[in-house]
Amino acid sequence: MADFDVPVLIVGGGGAGLTSSMLLSQLGVESLLVSSLPTTSVLPKAHVLNQRTMEVFTDVGVATEIYARGTPPEHMRYTAYYVGLAGPDPAFGRQVARLESWGAGGLDTEWAAASPCRQANLPQIRLEPILKARAEALAPGRVRFNAELVDLEQDASGVTATVRDKSARTDLVVRARYLLACDGGRTVGRRLGVEMQGARDVMRVVSVYMSVDLSRWARDPDVLIRWLWIPARGIFCALVPMGPHQHSSLNDYC
Repeated sequence: MADFDVPVLIVGGGGAGLTSSMLLSQLGVESLLVSSLPTTSVLPKAHVLNQRTMEVFTDVGVATEIYARGTPPEHMRYTAYYVGLAGPDPAFGRQVARLESWGAGGLDTEWAAASPCRQANLPQIRLEPILKARAEALAPGRVRFNAELVDLEQDASGVTATVRDKSARTDLVVRARYLLACDGGRTVGRRLGVEMQGARDVMRVVSVYMSVDLSRWARDPDVLIRWLWIPARGIFCALVPMGPHQHSSLNDYC
């Protein structure tokens, strides 16, 4: 006998899973979301939210808070390319190109005509708590973190899943008609025998998340992403402001 019998089981508590939970609640469809992680993201991860995404977030009631906490439009009109950020060579810090991006922060008329919503910028470390709070409000008790999918069986009428509550150290049996795999392919795919195909490890990227005042060197307030060419190393890197709330001289960068 199942501990929970719900129409939809959602595995994964990131942007996809939390958004699925909110949308199902808006449609009057009961669901249970489980995430193996104890909290929402502790790293910035993705950050630019496109117009269609903001339309969905408007529908589920979180767009206003995202805009309020995200980068003001006047600070996300361009992406630009630089010769490094600072250094002994006079060329360091020189802007070599800039590209209008993200609807020019709401100024591009074609982008404005395409949607009632403008783009936004809010990294997942700031975004996911907003989504989680809204999902919990729409489905009280049905958004469970620190709860890991440990077994899964599928039959003609649905799925039976075993979920381990890692806080209580107990297992729950969940019966659902549908399961949404919003775990980035980490668990559900492998249990169903679905494997990723194609080239792997085609490049390696190192991310550094830091809090620092770079206003002395990052002097273009209308640029969101700075692409930096490092001549001595022959490599590119990117500098992206991540918060904590809005664009300021003292900022988190990734």
